[in-house]
Amino acid sequence: MATIECFEIKNYKSIKESEKCYLDNYITILAGKNESGKTAILEALEDFNADKNIREEAIPIYDKNLKPQIELTVKLNKEDLNKIVENFKIQNPKIDELKLTIRKIYPNDYTISEESISVFVSNKEKLIRDISEVIKSLNGKVENLPLDENVLSDIRQKPNIKDYTLKFNENVNQKEQEKLNKEIEKMKDNVEELNSIKQFQVDIIDFVKVEFLPNFILFSTFEDILPDQLSISEAQKNPLVKDLSLISNLDFAKIQPSAAPDVRKKHEEEVNIKFSEEYKLFWTQDNSRICFWWDSNNIYFRIKEGEELYKPAIRSKGRQWHLAFYIRATARSQEEKDNLILIDEPGLFLHAKAQKDILGKLEECAIKSKLVYSTHSPYLIQTNKLARVRLITKNEKKGTVIEKITAKADKETLTPILTAIGEDLSIGIKTDKKNSIIVEGYSDYLYLLAFKKLLNIKNELNFVPATGGDTPIYVGSILFGWGLDPVFVLDNDRQGKNVRKKLQKRLAIDDKKIILIPAEKEGSVENLFSEEDFKKYINDKSINHGKVLLALQFFQKVENEEIKSSDLSEETNENFQDLFKKLNEVIE
Repeated sequence: MATIECFEIKNYKSIKESEKCYLDNYITILAGKNESGKTAILEALEDFNADKNIREEAIPIYDKNLKPQIELTVKLNKEDLNKIVENFKIQNPKIDELKLTIRKIYPNDYTISEESISVFVSNKEKLIRDISEVIKSLNGKVENLPLDENVLSDIRQKPNIKDYTLKFNENVNQKEQEKLNKEIEKMKDNVEELNSIKQFQVDIIDFVKVEFLPNFILFSTFEDILPDQLSISEAQKNPLVKDLSLISNLDFAKIQPSAAPDVRKKHEEEVNIKFSEEYKLFWTQDNSRICFWWDSNNIYFRIKEGEELYKPAIRSKGRQWHLAFYIRATARSQEEKDNLILIDEPGLFLHAKAQKDILGKLEECAIKSKLVYSTHSPYLIQTNKLARVRLITKNEKKGTVIEKITAKADKETLTPILTAIGEDLSIGIKTDKKNSIIVEGYSDYLYLLAFKKLLNIKNELNFVPATGGDTPIYVGSILFGWGLDPVFVLDNDRQGKNVRKKLQKRLAIDDKKIILIPAEKEGSVENLFSEEDFKKYINDKSINHGKVLLALQFFQKVENEEIKSSDLSEETNENFQDLFKKLNEVIE
């Protein structure tokens, strides 16, 4: 099955050049602050649909002469390739998969890169070279040469020389004319083959659009409100009710006045049970449920809370949004179509717990249809799936840019990510805990928690993360004020040594209670890993996360038992064992 691997957007509203954005296999999250360009990215993807033009308002206001363009790279498998071979009756390529890069240029011009389809037309460049050689040999020898090399290099031209009768110059003798005529006949065949290749490049675009591109469905808002009641004839035309019928198996034929009363009653029970059981899995705020029934003329919709029935229109904006989202998203994921669902800021009207609820529905939908959604809410970002997140930033020089999570991003952009992973001073600080160990940063905190599990350390150790700089001093002051006697673990670098001096001077901390890591050389906690382990488990260049997020990834793999102590080198295990041994000695 064809899958979209990545996209790139240029000259679209605030987007000058987005860079390539690689999609997750299930859900891709566009995280960024307001006005960063998240909505524009989703609109651009929607504009890639074959049945619509790129919207006029996409033309950037800073230069009206620029044409918006969207580029998709689609990965085809062996089955997809066979479809192309059968449809165009061409030679079967000796590959199992192929990436096609398709570009849409304002307003509705599609092109496909020659590199993408070179496996099918590998002889094109040779044809052009051969034709060019003949043209060179004819130059100065014929009076009405219809081709030149510039024409051949232009993919939009369709040169045809069969309509021309070449007239040789007087200085070309008979023997040479015969030789050149043979070359000309061969060139005519090459030109025709070149024309067929160019036609293939045109035709395959239409084929790819129909066979391999999904429908891009954008939900910018879920403003639909389930009606209180509709006539049965109107209900069959209402978009939201039609989607409701799709996911609840509501059969309009069974609710018509002409249907038998027992059939109508039985069907009412069936659809209510199915819909209520499904919906309550994704609405855990209360025990309410959705119910609907019908009489001879109308179908009625209510939200039941306890024994009371409420019209949907009088419930909260968040409840209305959630219900519309559930119906719309579920219906799209159940269609027998290849859909890519785009959602702009899901859950804006919902509180934190309800936002977490919709994650379950998003995950379920993504099994059948890929999802891309934008957010600046930490509750819609799962800390164990941060590889899904793409940061959306905007600056005056580059406009809107899509990038992987990196510590270099501005703090406001990173806020939902850092909030989601819980990076704040409250982590680990508990007044009733002894053996408090202040570590210099959140990454140190995660690595030490991970190795406490890996090395099966049973001692009670209460790690407290600071946030770099001089914050270990301030956190230490707080713990002293609570009557605790903390130990400090600092990086063995200039910053760590400066903090050690300040701890000794300001708080009179005994030097024995300050541990620098690694002990033997300058560095940080990452230097306790062997070089081999660091490259294998930490330095993940493909994800390009910042320091904290790489540590989180390692911690999660340890928690999920994807990494065990036996997977790590003897050097790494010994270095962390020595650190825990020192901690135990200091604490005792």
